[in-house]
Amino acid sequence: MKKLKMLLIGQPNVGKSSLLNALVGSRVVVSNYPGTTVELIQATKIFNDTKINFVDTPGIYSISDRSEEEKVTEEALFEEKIDGAIVVADAVSLERSLYMALQILEAEIPTVIALNFGEEAEKRGIKINSKKLAKLLNIPVMPINPLTKRGIDELVDTILTVKERTKRSFKIKYDDHIEKAINKVSSQLRETSIPNRFIALRVLEGDEDFYKYLENKRVIGEVKKTLVEHPKVAEDISITRYGTASFIAEKVTQIIPLEKEERSQEKVDDVLLHKIWGPLITGLSILAIFGMLLYLGNLIQDVLMSLTKSLLSSFGAAEHSVTTIILIQGLTGLTAGVSVALPYVFLFYLFLGLLEDIGLLSRFIVNMERFLKKISLPGKSFIPLALGLGCTVPAIRATRILSSRKEQFHTASLFAFVPCSSRIAIIMGIVGFYGGARLAISVFATLFIAGLIWVFWIKKIVNIKSEPLLLELPSYRKPLIKNIFAKSWIRMKDFVYIVIPLLILGGIAYGILNITGLTNRIVKPLSPITTWLGLPKVTIIPLAFGFLQKDLTGAMLLSVLSSKISLALTPLQIYTFGIASTIGIPCIIALGMLIREFGFKKAIVLTVTSIVYALLFSGLAWRVILVF
Repeated sequence: MKKLKMLLIGQPNVGKSSLLNALVGSRVVVSNYPGTTVELIQATKIFNDTKINFVDTPGIYSISDRSEEEKVTEEALFEEKIDGAIVVADAVSLERSLYMALQILEAEIPTVIALNFGEEAEKRGIKINSKKLAKLLNIPVMPINPLTKRGIDELVDTILTVKERTKRSFKIKYDDHIEKAINKVSSQLRETSIPNRFIALRVLEGDEDFYKYLENKRVIGEVKKTLVEHPKVAEDISITRYGTASFIAEKVTQIIPLEKEERSQEKVDDVLLHKIWGPLITGLSILAIFGMLLYLGNLIQDVLMSLTKSLLSSFGAAEHSVTTIILIQGLTGLTAGVSVALPYVFLFYLFLGLLEDIGLLSRFIVNMERFLKKISLPGKSFIPLALGLGCTVPAIRATRILSSRKEQFHTASLFAFVPCSSRIAIIMGIVGFYGGARLAISVFATLFIAGLIWVFWIKKIVNIKSEPLLLELPSYRKPLIKNIFAKSWIRMKDFVYIVIPLLILGGIAYGILNITGLTNRIVKPLSPITTWLGLPKVTIIPLAFGFLQKDLTGAMLLSVLSSKISLALTPLQIYTFGIASTIGIPCIIALGMLIREFGFKKAIVLTVTSIVYALLFSGLAWRVILVF
C-alpha cells in the first residue's frame, strides 16, 4: 500500500479544518509539535489503496520564524518527510493566500491549491479563473466547497498523483543586485534536499534556522555589504513577492457588478461594528449565550444527576465494605464530574464553534477591544482573553502576540478573572444549579468587578501603552453543524481522556482519606481559611483539589457534602464558594504553562498572589453582603 503525507497550509479562517473534516471526517488526532505548545491536527484515510496522512498546520500568513506557529510550519515543511502541500486559498482575498503559496513553490515542494469560498467571492463581485491561475503557476488549482463537498473528489484524485508530477518550480525574478546575492549565497551552501535558491532567499531574509546550511556564515555579512542598493534586503524580497502575488491575482480576477440585495453583509457590519450599537449588541449577545448555557446546562445536568443517583444507590447494599466505600467514592467523583462539568463544557465549545463558523466571534472581539482601551489594556490582549473562556493554557501561550514581555505578563495576570470552561461549569453547575440563575449571574458580575479592581491596581504600578488591534474579519458564513460538533469534540478530548480519570482518582483519594481518618487532620489546620470565607470546614477539600484541576471542584464538593449542597450550604455560602473557587490561576497545568512562558519566580508569585487575592476578596464580599 502506498503512503502519502500531505500538509494543509493556509491563513487563519481560510477553512482548513472544514476541508480536513470533508476529507476524512471527525476522526482526528490532536498533538503538540515536539518541543512546542503548538497543536497539530492529524488524520489518516485510505483512498484507492493509498494511505494519506493529512497534517493540519496552524493558521499563518507566511513562512518565516516570527512566531512559534510559523516556526512549526516551517519545520514541518523542510525537516520532515512530506510528499506535498495543500495550500488552502481564500478566493475573497486571493493575493494574501498567494504570497505563502509562492514561498512554497520557490521551495519546489509539490503543491496543490484548494481554492475555497468561490461562491462567497462571487457574491462580493469577485470571480477567480482557476484554470488560468493553474496555468500561470504550473500547479493544480482545485475550486472546493467543504460544506457541500464540491470539488473534494477531484482534489483527492489530484493528491493521489502528486508524487508523479514533475517538479516545476515557480521562479520569481528579483532585482539584479538581489539575484547576484542569491547566487553568491547559493555557492556557499552545503548539500541538502532543499533547493539552494530557496535557502539563499531565507538566509537573506534573516531566517537563522537556515544558517546551518552555510559552509561559512561570514558570507552573510559579505553579501549584505555589497547590497548598497538594498539596505533592507529582507523587506525588498517581501515587496517583490507581494508584487508578484498581486500581479497574478489581478490577472485571474474578474470584477462582477453587484446587485443591491448582495450588499447585505456590509449592511450587517455597519450595525454590528457601530460605535454604539456594536458593543451593545455584543454585550446582549454574550448575556444571551450565557443564559442559554445556564438553561440548557441545567436541564442536561438534572437528567444526568437523576441517572447517576440511581446508579450509586444500587451499591447501598454493601455499604459497610471498605472496598465498596472507596469504589462508591470513585464513582461519585466520576458521575459528579460528568453530570456537573460535562454539560457546560461541551455546550460552551458548541456555542464557541458556532460563533467562529458564522463569523461573529471576530466582530465581538473588535467591539470588546474598545472597552479594553478604557482600562489601558492593549487592543491585542482581547484575543488571548477570549481564548481564556475556553481554556487558560492555550490562552497563556497566545499572549505571545503582544509586543512586549510587560504586556504579555499583564494580560496573563487577568486569566485569574476570565472563567475558563471548567470554571464556567462550577458557576453554572454548582452556583446556578443549586442557587439559581441570579446567584450565577452575581458570581460572573463579582468576577468582573474583582478583575477591574485588579486592573486599576496594576495600572498604578505598570504603565502600558495601548496598541491598535489588527484582526481580519472573515465573511459571514453558513455554519456546518457537523464541523461544529467535530471541533467541539477535538476541544473536549482533554476533558474526556485526562480530566475524567482525575475525577475518579479524586473520589477514591477522598474515600481513602475518610476511611483512614486523615480528612480531619487536613481540614483542621486550614480551618481559618474556611472560617474567613464563612464556609463549613470540609469545603477546603474541594477548594484544594480544585487547584490540581478545576473540574475536580464540583465533583469533590458533591462528594464531601453527599450531594446535599442546597441543604448543607445557604445561598450566600454557595455564592462565596463560587467566588473563592473561580478567582485565581485555575489549575496546576496553567501554572506549568506560566512557568514555561514567564519563568518559575514570576509564575509562582502571580499564582500565590491570585489565590490570596481570591480568598481576601471572597471573605470581604461575604462580610459586605452580611452587613447589608
